Amino acid sequence: MDVESTEPASLVRSPDVWFEVLQAETTLFRVYRGVLAAQSPIFRDTFAIPQPPTQETYEGCPLVVLHDSASDLRHFLTATHDAG
Repeated sequence: MDVESTEPASLVRSPDVWFEVLQAETTLFRVYRGVLAAQSPIFRDTFAIPQPPTQETYEGCPLVVLHDSASDLRHFLTATHDAG
């Protein structure tokens, strides 16, 4: 299922971090999964689990919905991706 076709108007792209798609609250981040896997054993394990063919996507990339605040995730991603 591609989220792009049913994307709520309230979702916004993070202007400074946009590589592979993560969602926290209503903010989308596109990040490089290799950096996340190298920096976090939780992300490494998450990305190692095979995903079903029906996994949601956004712009052709797998969508991972997180239950973190967008602000906290933005700080983590900026630190791990040297984006700031």
